[in-house]
This record gives sequence, structure tokens and C-alpha cells, in this order.
Amino acid sequence: MKLILSRKGTDSSAGGLPSPILPDGRLLSLPIPQDDATTQYSHLIAGKQSLSSLIKQLGGKQWRSGCHLDPDIDPSLIVDTESWLPAFGQFGSAQRHLEHEGVGVGDLFLFFGWYRQTERVKGRMQFVKGAPDIHLIHGWMQVGEIIHPSPEVLEQYPLLANHPHMQKDYAFNTLYLPSPQLSIAGEVLQHAGYGMFPAYDEQLQLTTPGENRTQWTLPDVFYPDDFADGLSYHRQPWRWNRREHDVQLKAAARGQEFVLDLDKQPAVNDWLSQLFLSIERR
Repeated sequence: MKLILSRKGTDSSAGGLPSPILPDGRLLSLPIPQDDATTQYSHLIAGKQSLSSLIKQLGGKQWRSGCHLDPDIDPSLIVDTESWLPAFGQFGSAQRHLEHEGVGVGDLFLFFGWYRQTERVKGRMQFVKGAPDIHLIHGWMQVGEIIHPSPEVLEQYPLLANHPHMQKDYAFNTLYLPSPQLSIAGEVLQHAGYGMFPAYDEQLQLTTPGENRTQWTLPDVFYPDDFADGLSYHRQPWRWNRREHDVQLKAAARGQEFVLDLDKQPAVNDWLSQLFLSIERR
């Protein structure tokens, strides 16, 4: 199995606004703006308000109305879930990278993004003053099927009609659909093949406390025995610093998909299993 750390949601170049950690701890991944998207921020609901309203409160006043809702794995945002199918799309050089790394059915995406803590003041949401900018893992998808958008595929999957990768003819356009259940190292877990982690947990935080958000602390099992087999985009020894109980990693500032072959670093499977089991017990 391959593990893919997949950077998704708004960032400094796409939206310019971090995704919020809501006051109750829930992680809300903000989709990036897209001018010609059929899905509007006003169509998506977070709690009792639309994403367009929430984004304005957080300072995103110049945002366009359309959004690139991808990965589409959070049913809590969708008003009509009976007309919805979870999916994740990729294209261009990022998709070519996934293909080059051999990503396929059974592999696991862990989606992460840029987050900051929020609070509600006088009925309006705002970022907590001085709250750190951090990278957090917020969701997952285990690949159950890989499809390439076409009119024939749309006939087979009509519920994908509004997915942004069905709306445009991207180069190397690809859609990933989830498996029915999550399975790690042959063990079936009590999770669907996709989803959002329910709330902030320190185990989901990649950023080292007090550091720039691209300075990560990872479990020791991520340290590569052979850097040529390590996490893609991070196969340079200077990025890694092994400490007594963990590893520090200078994460790549650019790039969306970071791939690790767990057949070559099987101990990461144990970390994954414990991550999902511990979150499940909360």
C-alpha cells in the first residue's frame, strides 16, 4: 500500500486564507476559489450558515462566488446527500506524479491543509489573535476505483455531474472514488473508505509547535532507511532530522502529492492504524 500526504484546501496562493478550526474543534477545509465552478460557496453549509457568510466573517471579502469543491468528502457541507457521491480529482503534473509513483486501488490519501483556530465574538466568527498557522491532517480516502472523466463515465456515475473534474477537460484528468471500508495492512477498520476527522487532535498536527507551518514533526517510523525510497519530494537527507523519539522534516513548500511506499516502510502501517483507532475512541 502507498500512503499519499495530499495538500488540499486554501493556501497562500489559492484563496489566501487558512481553513478554520471551529470553536468546537471541528476541522472545516475551505475549497479553493474557481471562477467558472457550478458549486457556489453559498450552496455549502457549515453548521447553520453558508460558507460564503463564514468566509466573509473571516476576512475573505474579495473571494469569488464559485469554488473547486475537491476532495469532496465532507457530507456535512452538502444539503442533498442523496444526490451526492464522494470523490477526489487530480490532473496535470500532480496526477502525473501520482502515476509515476504507482498510486492505485487500495492506496490511502491523507489530506492535510493550512489551518488556524477561530472563535465566535458577538455572533461573528474570527481567527483567534496570535493563533499559529499550522498544517493539519483533516481527512482521508482509500482508493476503491480510478476513473477518467468522459460522457460515458458520467452516464455510469450521474451523481458526479457537479464534481469540478467532470465540469472541465483537464490534462490527465482523473477521479478517485473511495473503497467501501478502510483497510490497513489487511485489517479492516470501523471506518468508511473516506471521511473527515471529527475534530482537532494533536495527533493530526504536522507542524512543530512554535515553528513555521512547513516545519513538521513526524513519528520516528517516517525516517527513511534509504532516502531514495522515502516520501516523494522529500528524498534529500538535509530535509530530515532524527531525534530520540520523533523526526523533524522540512516539508516542501510546493507540491500537492507526497507519496510513501509502505512496503518499504511497513512500520508506518502501525502508526496509521493507531491514528484511526485513537480518533475513533474519542
